Amino acid sequence: MEMISVVIIDDHPVIRHGVTSVLKKQQDMNVVGESNTASSALPVIKKHTPDVVILDISMDGISGIDLIPYIISTSEKTAIIIYSMHQNNDLIFRAFNAGAKGYVLKADEISALISAVRETVQGKKFLSPCLPPEILEQLMAGKNDRGALSILSPREYEIANLLVQGMIPDEIGEALFISPKTVRVHRTNIMHKLNCSRANQLLLRLRDYFPH
Repeated sequence: MEMISVVIIDDHPVIRHGVTSVLKKQQDMNVVGESNTASSALPVIKKHTPDVVILDISMDGISGIDLIPYIISTSEKTAIIIYSMHQNNDLIFRAFNAGAKGYVLKADEISALISAVRETVQGKKFLSPCLPPEILEQLMAGKNDRGALSILSPREYEIANLLVQGMIPDEIGEALFISPKTVRVHRTNIMHKLNCSRANQLLLRLRDYFPH
């Protein structure tokens, strides 16, 4: 029997421990690594090049969704499953558009996550049974109904996510390896696109869309 290697990325140790315990009981699965932050995840993935990564969205620094392209560039054949408490359609579409193969809710039965691991490693897409099947149909049809934030570029979306976390331009620039001036330009563009005249108005609006 060929084993499915799995890496778990989640900032909650209880979640990591619980998922690891369940997957290790499966005869065809092997948890080869864990990480509690986005920044520490890539070295683990590079070391193990796992078949599957189980990834949370809400973490310090960049979100799990923003981490997806980095995971793919590090280990192209790794299937990524978002494992989250959030049912926001915008997040679901962004996750799949970024390259995720599955989206499972933490409120689901654990059997859903097990099924997601087995199906995504075979190249299939998996959507939580608690989510409307129309979402997967739209994804398969190439439709992209992401809501209000769809007008933001990927970089703007990434910066918006960090702004919601309370980071200042200097901190965002350091996290994304760009200058604070560039961050401020992006912030201004985001404000224009979302019709916000003040920074605090922008933050209030963004908090409706980001799971922090």
